Amino acid sequence: MSDDNPLSHDNSAPRPAGRWKSRARRVRKAAADAARGLATGAESPVADMRVALGHFRPVYLVWGLLASGLAVYLATGVYSVAPGEAAVVRRFGAVVAPRMQPGLHYRLPWPVDRVDVVNVSTVRREQVGIDAKEEDHSHPEPPSKLQALSGDTNVVDIEVIAQYQVRDPADYLLNIGNAPYLTVRDALRGAVTQLVTGLPVDALLTSGRQSLQQSIRDEAQRRLDAYGSGLAIVGIDLQKAFPPQDVADAFSGVNTAREEKARMINEARGYANSLIPEARGEAQRLAAEAQAYRSGVLASATGAAQAFEYLLAEYRSNSVSFGEDVTRYRMFLDTIEKILPRVRVYALDTERGGRFNLKLFGEESSGPILSPTGLR
Repeated sequence: MSDDNPLSHDNSAPRPAGRWKSRARRVRKAAADAARGLATGAESPVADMRVALGHFRPVYLVWGLLASGLAVYLATGVYSVAPGEAAVVRRFGAVVAPRMQPGLHYRLPWPVDRVDVVNVSTVRREQVGIDAKEEDHSHPEPPSKLQALSGDTNVVDIEVIAQYQVRDPADYLLNIGNAPYLTVRDALRGAVTQLVTGLPVDALLTSGRQSLQQSIRDEAQRRLDAYGSGLAIVGIDLQKAFPPQDVADAFSGVNTAREEKARMINEARGYANSLIPEARGEAQRLAAEAQAYRSGVLASATGAAQAFEYLLAEYRSNSVSFGEDVTRYRMFLDTIEKILPRVRVYALDTERGGRFNLKLFGEESSGPILSPTGLR
């Protein structure tokens, strides 16, 4: 019965974990024996390597390794500069090449020389006086509003945008550091504050903005040069110059009145420009008419005076001939001049003497006959 009991059969068999451990020990022992055989055997790979390198001395191997390492070390001094960039080479901290142009160059490897590559073609942008809520900013310190006091003690809000780029990479690296926008911002704020105080508020809001924009650029560049920043301002845009929100309505009313004044002045000038030529033309016409009237009056008066002088001369000559009868003779001629156009005139030869019977209006008449000396 004991041979047929399964429990007694299981107790006599080894456990599975024991079997795996015994197999692992046998494998490790076989591997160790094989390794000892390869190392000590006459035909082992290690023995072959010893035979091949037996004629080399260890010192040569060391020098070869050192030479290879030195070549690799010297090769690390090769560097390249991309287009639009410039490199600054410093040797133990001192600048030895302030501006290396794009291309392939060599410098002494670290730690002797150090190369810093700067982007000199990118135009950067900095804003002053624009609230951070109005526009997204990439700087960790966004700009804040800028208020300045004008020359006539009025508060004005200013918004300026500057475009700048690196002009001197060596000065930029040594004097500015990692936050050039802060330097540009400080220069702009100082320039705006200084220049706005010299202008009245009316000039800031109207005609003086263009000149103020150029002045801000010049003053900000002067400050950057004084800092030794190596930066150059390439453009300034004075976007806004306006009064604070609290008094904006009052300023708007003043501007409206100023525009209305300018409009009325322009209209008056236009009316004057159209009226003055007409008035000048009318004045010239009246002057020409007056001159013509003057000439006519002078000519008439001159003619009358000449006629009177002629008559006076005749009167004086006739006075010598006729004596006191000159006046009577003149009156006679005037009377004849008035009568003759209305009567028939008959010419008679008075030297023959006697009388003549004339039929006047169908009747005989022996009336008087006119003669130069009177009635007969």
